[in-house]
Amino acid sequence: MEGSLAIIFIFGGIPAIIISLAYFRTRRIERTALIAAGKDASIFDQLNSKPKHYLSLKYGMLMVGLAVGVVLGSVLQNNTMMNEAAAYLSMVLLFGGLSLVLFYLIQKKLNDE
Repeated sequence: MEGSLAIIFIFGGIPAIIISLAYFRTRRIERTALIAAGKDASIFDQLNSKPKHYLSLKYGMLMVGLAVGVVLGSVLQNNTMMNEAAAYLSMVLLFGGLSLVLFYLIQKKLNDE
């Protein structure tokens, strides 16, 4: 089991490092080109200036959904003949996803007001 986790981290970590290095290199080249052309590089700051008012609500709802999923996964595993991994994983993903959908609906309603 430990060998398979090491392989997963290696094959997941190396591409993540390569992708992040390529992203930052490309971003630096784009900004340098804009500055060389005499234009303002503030266009990149517009992406980061999105309001993050509801970020704590989002993560709070996600954590509550995951906790409910763990509890109901335990109940499902104890009361049925379902495999332990399938019971926990299905409930965690179900309630984590439902909490994010509920967050989206709440945020949409608050933004419309």
